[in-house]
Amino acid sequence: MTPIRIVMAAWLLLALLLVPVFPHFISPNEMSRWALAAAIVESGTIEVSSILPILGSRLEDLSEVDGRIYSNKAPGGTLVALPGYLAGRIFAGPPSAESLRGVLYAMRWAGSTLPMLALALVMLKLARRYGASEDAIAFLLLTTLFGTVCFTYGLLLFSHALVASSLFLAWVLLFTVREEPWRDYAAGALVGLAVLSEYPAVIPSTLLVLLSLRRRSPERLVRIILGGIPFALALAAYNTAAFGGPFQLSSGHERAGEFRELADSGLFGIGLPSPAILLRLLLDPSKGLLIFSPFLLLAPAGWKQVKAALGRRALAALIAAPLSILIFYAGYPNWHGGWTVGPRYLVAALPFLCFPLAFAWRGKAAAVLTGYSVTAVVVTSLAFPFVPGAFPFPWGSFAFPMIRDGLVGPNAMHLVSSSLALGVPFALAIIAVMAVFRRSQLALAIAGVVLAMVLGHFAGRSVDRSIGIRIQRGYVQEVYLLDRGALAESAGEGIPLPPRLMQRREYEMTLPPTAWPFRK
Repeated sequence: MTPIRIVMAAWLLLALLLVPVFPHFISPNEMSRWALAAAIVESGTIEVSSILPILGSRLEDLSEVDGRIYSNKAPGGTLVALPGYLAGRIFAGPPSAESLRGVLYAMRWAGSTLPMLALALVMLKLARRYGASEDAIAFLLLTTLFGTVCFTYGLLLFSHALVASSLFLAWVLLFTVREEPWRDYAAGALVGLAVLSEYPAVIPSTLLVLLSLRRRSPERLVRIILGGIPFALALAAYNTAAFGGPFQLSSGHERAGEFRELADSGLFGIGLPSPAILLRLLLDPSKGLLIFSPFLLLAPAGWKQVKAALGRRALAALIAAPLSILIFYAGYPNWHGGWTVGPRYLVAALPFLCFPLAFAWRGKAAAVLTGYSVTAVVVTSLAFPFVPGAFPFPWGSFAFPMIRDGLVGPNAMHLVSSSLALGVPFALAIIAVMAVFRRSQLALAIAGVVLAMVLGHFAGRSVDRSIGIRIQRGYVQEVYLLDRGALAESAGEGIPLPPRLMQRREYEMTLPPTAWPFRK
């Protein structure tokens, strides 16, 4: 097999094996989408009140209008995942604690994994068309699929992978192929889908459209708008039915007090860009983009080749789209997005940042930084991809202690043995790296792995001095990874645990999803 096929096969096998739906963990972003899909299919309504009793009282990603409860998510991601709900229901059954995992797995495939696969295939084809070598394309796929948080959000039922794929494919249609009417309609549909799935996608979408227009091309603008109109109408209809008007967004009717307070400031919570937030988006020790994926610093080295192959306008759009996303979220106080791997709101920027690497992959730095990035992303994501914000270099301070104890997120290998569950996912990532970096470059990639683990080790030692942070990690292990006794052990012998924490533990242990055989 060629390196390209090995990387793609390793990623697809991981996507098939991993079932990151954790016992008793009500993942707000995912469960909110599942509840909307269940309400549509089971009751023919977009109100989710009838579904919520299955999930208990921990779900916070909801909106409320006059006592009626809705998902607080833009509806596009759920609509794309709806075929997955229907397929999963055939095998898992109607909504219940028992069927939740199987249906979410199928929805994730439809709403996140398949869009990420489409993105990878388009990047492959485009890089090949414009002269990138096969080795460089393999490097591009490795960095995108394993070295950025595209890895994480292609495996979870968030909307980020869908939006990233939609925006990049729109850029491809608008800037890299011969102008034909159907391509303009398709590009309009893709930016329409992106906005229907995440409202802030309107910013990079608008930039892409404007930069694609020449002086005398009103016809093209009309075609793009016509392609997007069905999605605009769908959003207007959804907002009217749920919130009373076409321009009434879910974020303006948050049910949770902290989200409602956040949305009341600025424009639905977004203010002027802050240099401090911008710096944290890039370099925060727990969530920063460059902390997880420093190889992205190499992207500008490929801009010259992109300009030569595609033209000045295409390069301008390739740079402007991710820059607009970064600046937009630099004005968002909740920039970290809660319990996450990396800066999840920047996922839509990643394909634009990664693509130039197909023309700038050679060199020692590329191998070292990629080994580091794959380690940071994969280790963190495979353990528990919902990291609290208190853990710097979380692959070392948060994930590695769990892996050291033999724990890893739910995957199909657990049904055979815990050793295989621990070993096979990491082996697939290692195989992908070894396929791309051979001989002398492999030693450099290994040096990057060592660098990531050393930084993670020292971060872990600093974190372990705090009993509060140790207890937070122990809680995750005991409740969501079913490691009995981990919570008491994290506190230390003779140290009592807070009563409120124990009450929360007892309650959450009653919640879905159901148990998973971590120890077999």
